[in-house]
Amino acid sequence: MLKLNPINFALLICVSIFSISSSFAVSDLQKMSDQELSDMTGQALMSLSYLAPTDSANPMRNISGSNNIGFYKLGLEAELSLNANIKNLQLGCGGRNGQGDCDIDIKNLSLSGLPDSYDSSGNPVFNNGRASTSASLTNPFIEFAISNPDKASTRQVTGLRLSAEKISALLTAGIDNGTAPSKTDGIQSLSGFMQIAATSGTAYTQQAMFGKSSTQSIGGMANLCVALLIGDCLGYRGTVHIQSDPSSSDTTGITVPSVAANFNIPAFTLRGTRQKAANLMGIPALLQNIPIASDGSSQYPSSMFSNDQLKVLLDCSNGASSSGGILSCGGLTALKSNAAFKMGAGSAIQNLNLNIDFSQSLSMFHNIPLTGTGGYLSLQSIPLLWPGATISNGDKSLTSLSAMSENTDVAQPGWWMSFAEPVQLGKLNVQQQIVLDDAVLAQVAARVTETLTKDPNSWPSASTSNGFETVGLLFGAPLASKVVADLGTYTKNNPVYVPLSNLQLTNQKVVTNCYGGLKFC
Repeated sequence: MLKLNPINFALLICVSIFSISSSFAVSDLQKMSDQELSDMTGQALMSLSYLAPTDSANPMRNISGSNNIGFYKLGLEAELSLNANIKNLQLGCGGRNGQGDCDIDIKNLSLSGLPDSYDSSGNPVFNNGRASTSASLTNPFIEFAISNPDKASTRQVTGLRLSAEKISALLTAGIDNGTAPSKTDGIQSLSGFMQIAATSGTAYTQQAMFGKSSTQSIGGMANLCVALLIGDCLGYRGTVHIQSDPSSSDTTGITVPSVAANFNIPAFTLRGTRQKAANLMGIPALLQNIPIASDGSSQYPSSMFSNDQLKVLLDCSNGASSSGGILSCGGLTALKSNAAFKMGAGSAIQNLNLNIDFSQSLSMFHNIPLTGTGGYLSLQSIPLLWPGATISNGDKSLTSLSAMSENTDVAQPGWWMSFAEPVQLGKLNVQQQIVLDDAVLAQVAARVTETLTKDPNSWPSASTSNGFETVGLLFGAPLASKVVADLGTYTKNNPVYVPLSNLQLTNQKVVTNCYGGLKFC
């Protein structure tokens, strides 16, 4: 196992090139005729190329004020195999960054070959151990950015880059896939450019109890019938307004069980200096069905909701009125001012639109597979577009680097780490459950109230055929109704806001790159 400190890592390609060239230098030279030379075919072990400031392939050619940059590239035409562990990679620390701040700070960095497969959660699997594999670097090279390359008196080195034409490897940062950000493990600071490919994820909500907070009171209308004779509503026919009372000891709440929340994360880009977290705002998600009463399945049985009820106060506000009968609404509520309310079988909250803000510490991203793509580590004194760097289509005609979007790889002054192709993080299954806190449930309460107020088909009903003397018994059993609150219309333009931050991802387990059961070596 090869162990590298940052200096060894930066100079590895140099050492490889010059050690190989030295071995050829000490070999005996053999005289060859012109014919023998003409018959020879092959490929040079090393290559040297130059992009002049005016060359059409030079990405700095049209940049105002910086169009005098030339690029010299020294490459090794070979495939380099490498397995490396770096305990503490710190580059660009202190100085203009301030005490204790680094351009790049990664704890427990490992480079190996790609895994043989992935498990059901998306974690890498190595059949013979990760330490037995090697990363493959095809045609590694060193490149220099030189300003005023054609003027000996003013030319100077403005940048140095270490890279390879292709890299096939698994890069991991950190040892443990913990439940919280770490200050001693993984990516602590990253200056660079990394495209993240579109992916999907699944999180589960945590079971909650709804209706016991003052912000979770629900209101609506109920249909009532008080009969004097069997089959009539001569005592009272009409509506009454109901409002739940969260403070009542008779309010036990409504169970909101754990359900899956599937979400899609669009492709996004991390670009910047000394980044600590990945922030992606406004991710849409949809909870199609949240049972709030038994649905007849074994997953959501009636026993789960058997103790659920809300104490509701009866009043004649919000348009409640009698449409027939001897009693008025006021007369009815004078006889009985409260009741219990229970969700009927099949009740559910449907089509709840969520707006997820996802903020994840970089120390909680561990596995970065590089599947045959390039990447580089560079140091520059001015902003640079290195040859072959990613340039967004919308930025190709721009002449100012500062005007280019985050989707263009403009290497900033200092150390910079870049990956050429989008990194496939795999399916992001969230280990911890999403807590539907009071703020979220309060928004749900507001939407349910809208449904119970505006949709007569969702109003609960109660009736009696025993006359006035049993009006009190009219509410002896809880008011019950199947309430299917479709919140799609209400939450389409006003989704429930769910902030997610620093969640443990099930596919970010780190496989050790050591023999003998060691976590790091």
